[in-house]
Amino acid sequence: MTSAYSPEANLSETERYVLGSLNQAWPSAATVSPDMIASADASSNPAFFVDVVQTLSDNGMILYEAFLTGSGSGPRFLDTMITARGKAALQSLDMDG
Repeated sequence: MTSAYSPEANLSETERYVLGSLNQAWPSAATVSPDMIASADASSNPAFFVDVVQTLSDNGMILYEAFLTGSGSGPRFLDTMITARGKAALQSLDMDG
């Protein structure tokens, strides 16, 4: 069954960066935090960062073990990995571009 909506076609630059970073770390898991993203939006707005990572997770492109947040360290997603769908999205973007 195919979906009429393809999240891969609408990936933002920040989402692509997160997927690319996790793809480079694969097969190891990584901790994802706002400072790992080279976007001023993500660094200055923790809610934007959380939304980006959660959207990737909701679309099945990444998995994470735990979400932590605190006033001192800010939001972090622990043991985050790219999925086969995330890898396929990156490959389709590479082929299109």
